[in-house]
Amino acid sequence: MAISENWAYLLDPGIRAIFEQQRAALAASSLLPVLFNVQSSSKAVEYDLGVGGMGDFEEYEGRIEYDDPEQLWRASYTHKEFVRGFKVERKLVDDDMYNIINRRPAALAMAAMRTREKHAASVFNNAFNASYTGYDGEPLCDNDHDYSPSRATYQDNYLTLALSYDNLVTARETMRAFEDDRGELIQVNPRLLLVPPELEGTANEIISTMRGQNSQQPDTANYVANLAQDRGIRYLVWDYLTDSNAWFLIDPDLGRLYLNWFDRVPLEMAMDPTGDYHLEARWRAYMRYSYGWSDWRFVIGSNPD
Repeated sequence: MAISENWAYLLDPGIRAIFEQQRAALAASSLLPVLFNVQSSSKAVEYDLGVGGMGDFEEYEGRIEYDDPEQLWRASYTHKEFVRGFKVERKLVDDDMYNIINRRPAALAMAAMRTREKHAASVFNNAFNASYTGYDGEPLCDNDHDYSPSRATYQDNYLTLALSYDNLVTARETMRAFEDDRGELIQVNPRLLLVPPELEGTANEIISTMRGQNSQQPDTANYVANLAQDRGIRYLVWDYLTDSNAWFLIDPDLGRLYLNWFDRVPLEMAMDPTGDYHLEARWRAYMRYSYGWSDWRFVIGSNPD
């Protein structure tokens, strides 16, 4: 490239192209859009208001009973800003060091996507943390979630069981008994097992490995795997889960209703106009978002520590 006073602007299209290429590659393997309901936002704060369930239908006998669902808690999502940048020195261009230059936008994209993934995973990494609470003042996975603001009796989505076939069945049965604010079953369909890398082998053995000859015998591994597969259960391994023993069973349909991610400003990258383009040029990436949950019933977590 010819060196001139416009050297930084001549670099800009290539820098942004490398950034976008790396961002797209990492987005393809991200679990964030798999687990979260990713939405755009045009507000400083997003709110999600919980509404209670309704009673059963009654036989019509000339009049209609109009139900009055209870207003539940309000979950709020306050967007935060995140930014990082890098610079390219004029001497790197003079010395034709484009291999070094090109690594910097790729590294910036990697850092941005890693930050988003870590924040998404923090919902699960802090699921048992009493200091990391949601709309009802409790952690995501807890043993005393109130039924409603007016009904101070509790439900439980917190286990202390090591991952195994029997304990997966226990977790599934517990989730299928989840109730709404009126004590009615909400028809949970738990079929996604989320594990850290250390539990990948166990999860695979439970769900995928087919062994034994008689699939009708409940004490054979073949029956174990078939039962998991018949229910449509699959597993996902998330490298950003930090507890090697904790695992989660999820209803992905409810997750897309209640586990939210709001992009107020999607990840963007541009040249920093404050740079000294005689000696160095600067690029920065910026994003603004919020995340969390509006209802805990999409998940059960087990922390055997």
